[in-house]
Amino acid sequence: MKRNLALILIIYLLGLLIGGLYVGMVAPVRTVIQASFGVDDTVGIWVVNIYTLFYAAFIPIMGKLADRVGRKRVFAACLGLFAVGALLCGLCTLAGATMAGFALLLLGRVLQAIGAGGIIPVANAEIGVTFPADKRGMALGIAAATIGLANVLGSAVGSALLGLLGTGNWTWLFLGCVPLCLLLAAAAWFLLPSNTVERGGKLDVLGAVLFVSFVLFLLLAFKGLDPQRLSASLIAPSFWALLIAAFALAFAFRAVEHRAADPVFHMEYLHRVPIVITMLVSFFIGAVTISMTLIPQYAEFLMDAQLGSGGYYMAVIGVFSLLGPVLGGKLIDRVGPKPVLMAGLVVAFLGYVFLALVVTPRPSPVLLLLGLAIVGLGMGFAMGAPTNYMVLENVDESESTAAVSTIALVRQMGTTLAPALFVGFIANNASTGGYQAMMLAVAACAAFAAVALIPYRR
Repeated sequence: MKRNLALILIIYLLGLLIGGLYVGMVAPVRTVIQASFGVDDTVGIWVVNIYTLFYAAFIPIMGKLADRVGRKRVFAACLGLFAVGALLCGLCTLAGATMAGFALLLLGRVLQAIGAGGIIPVANAEIGVTFPADKRGMALGIAAATIGLANVLGSAVGSALLGLLGTGNWTWLFLGCVPLCLLLAAAAWFLLPSNTVERGGKLDVLGAVLFVSFVLFLLLAFKGLDPQRLSASLIAPSFWALLIAAFALAFAFRAVEHRAADPVFHMEYLHRVPIVITMLVSFFIGAVTISMTLIPQYAEFLMDAQLGSGGYYMAVIGVFSLLGPVLGGKLIDRVGPKPVLMAGLVVAFLGYVFLALVVTPRPSPVLLLLGLAIVGLGMGFAMGAPTNYMVLENVDESESTAAVSTIALVRQMGTTLAPALFVGFIANNASTGGYQAMMLAVAACAAFAAVALIPYRR
C-alpha cells in the first residue's frame, strides 16, 4: 500500500512540476519571442495573458470532467494536450516571422493552459482523497511545495535554459517538455488506479460553454484596466461592455445550471457556509500571492538597485515559503487546517506591515531580507494545502475534483483582479508613499482572509 501511495504521489507531483514550471518559465522569454515575431509589448504580453485566461476558465470544466470520467483519464489526457500545445509552440517559427506563426504560438499556449487546468487541480484532488486522513495534510503540503517551487523556479529555469541554448533557440523550451509529458501520460494511464465515478444525466455542455465564456469576459474586463490610468479605465466603454457581457452570461449560466442533471458548478456550494468561507479566503490568498510578483520592483526601488536585479530577492521568499507547506501539512494532520491557515495569514500580515511601516521608510538590506523572510514563511503555510484540505472535508469524494477546481478558480480570480489595485498605488505615487500604500493594501487582504476564516467550521 505504501509503495502504491508513493508511486501515485511521484506521478502526480511530476505533473504538478511540469504544469507549474510553464507558468513562470515564459516570462523571461517573452521579450525574445516578441523580437522573433517583430511585435510590441501590447501584443507580446498575450503569450502570458492568454495562458492565464484559459487556465482559469477551464479549471472547473476539467474538474467536473475528472469527477465524471475518472481523474486518471483526465490527468493523462491533459498531459497529452499540454504536450500538443508545447509542440505547436515549438514549431511556430516554421511559419516564419509572421503573424501566422505568432497565432500558432498563441494556439499552443491555449492548449497548454487547458491541459494545465486539468493537471494541477486533478493532481491535488487525487492526492487529497487517496491518502489516509492522518497523512492527507502532509501529502497536500508536499503538493503545495512542489507547485510553489515550480512557480518560484520557473523564471530562473527559463532564463538559464535561454542562456544555455541561446536566444535563437527559444522554441526548445517548449519542445523539450513534449517527450516528458508523453512519458508521464503513459505512466499515469498504465500505473495509476482507476477511480471513475458513475453519474447519471447528460454532460452539461451548454453550461460549460457559458461558464468558460463568463470567466473569459470577466477576466478580460479587469485585465484591460490600466493601473496608470485607473480612473479613466473604469469608465471606459470597453470595460463596461465586457463586464455587462460577463454578467449576462452569468445569469444565463445560472438558469441553465438549475435545469442540468449534472451541473458544471454546484450551486449548492453557495449555500454551504464552510465552502463559501473557503472560497472567500482563497480569493484573498490569491490576491496576496500575486503581490509577490511586485517584490522585485519594490526591492529595486528601495535599494536603488540595477533594473532587473530585484528578482534575486524573490529567492528569500522562495526559500522560506518552501518550509511552510511541508511543515504546515504535518500540523494540519494533527490540529486541522484552520489553525495552520490562520497562523500563516497572521504571519504574512505582520510581514507586509513590517515591510510597509519599518522597511519602506528606512530602507536596509537586512530589514528587507527579514521582512521578505516573514512574508515567505507566512505564505508558505497559507498557500494551497489548507484550503484544499478544507474544501475536501466538506464535500463527497465523488465531487472532490470539482470542489478543488472551484477553489483553484476563485484563487485564480484573486490573482487576476488584484494586480490592477496594487499597481495603481505605485502608478499614482511612484515614491515611498506609493509603495508603502501598496504593501498596506496587501496586508489588508491577508487580514480580510484571516477575519473571514474565523467562523469556519467543518
